[in-house]
Amino acid sequence: MKNGKLRIWIDVTNSPHVNVLMPIYKHLQAQGHELIITARDFSETIPMLRQNGIEPIVIGNHKGKSRLKKIGGLVGRYVNLLRQVPKFDLAFSLGGSYTSVIAWLRHKPSITFSDNDFTTHKFVTYMFSSHFIFPAYLHYQAAQKKFNIKDEQIHTFDGFKEDIYIADYTVDEHFLDQLPFKEFITIRPENLKAAYVPKDAVTIVPQLFEAFKDHNILFLPRYEEEKKMAEGYQNIWYPEKPLKGLDVCYYTKAMLTGAGTFAREAALLGVPAVSFFPRNEFLAVDVVLQEQGKEFKSRSAEEIRKYVLTAQRGQSSQERSKKVLQEVLSIFDDIIAQVNK
Repeated sequence: MKNGKLRIWIDVTNSPHVNVLMPIYKHLQAQGHELIITARDFSETIPMLRQNGIEPIVIGNHKGKSRLKKIGGLVGRYVNLLRQVPKFDLAFSLGGSYTSVIAWLRHKPSITFSDNDFTTHKFVTYMFSSHFIFPAYLHYQAAQKKFNIKDEQIHTFDGFKEDIYIADYTVDEHFLDQLPFKEFITIRPENLKAAYVPKDAVTIVPQLFEAFKDHNILFLPRYEEEKKMAEGYQNIWYPEKPLKGLDVCYYTKAMLTGAGTFAREAALLGVPAVSFFPRNEFLAVDVVLQEQGKEFKSRSAEEIRKYVLTAQRGQSSQERSKKVLQEVLSIFDDIIAQVNK
């Protein structure tokens, strides 16, 4: 810490975190804080950081669904982070699984940002984080009581994490030049390797390909092996490099995804959004959008087709998103001011 400026360590473990990070990163950088970025080699995390001009310290990778390998990878990454991360004054990440522990071991404060109800059982995050930033919709009260978290540790904002980067989004007028078609729907598979997905879950992407074989499909596979599902279809195209997600959402006729981030991004931009998330329960933030009629949920390819064929584009919430971004940045400023005391 020097002249009120902090060395802030930011850890990025998944590709959707990159978009959330960037407005916060730019804000902290503009204030003169020194930023240390580490990242796990998983999905498109590293390429997306590099697209944004960030060369991270790469530590660890994803170990698949094997419980034994996950535990080994978790412990190994803790050890390597403890060894390799330079000195810092404050740590921050989405999820907090690693930053909370490493910061606690080094007697430094940490910030955990989360919109995920499914991780409120995580012992390390809730035991060791100093500050929490949640959407007001998140059901965090049970975890707060269970782990004896003080009210002053919890900071909430009135919006979604996707608002943070939608706020400054500008349309790329040349985006369609990268695609072989001008009109299309987008399909993003379920993340079957994720810990929050049931082990017996199966993808419905092949059924969706059949249901929409009369449409152009922009396919966004997570893993190399998923590309095989598109073989034999002339109407399906997938990019070799990551595309900017908000541009995909803006130009697509409908966004069909097996997870939540793309669905929420599309919904907030007013684009018909479908989530075929492979669980019966959804995150609170998704339930809110579903109740508002902005996000459709189904695991039936035929139901999804009927919805897409009748759904209409709505109004973007970008103006509201700008207010959400300022609210979140103010929370960071307040926490930094506390650290500086």
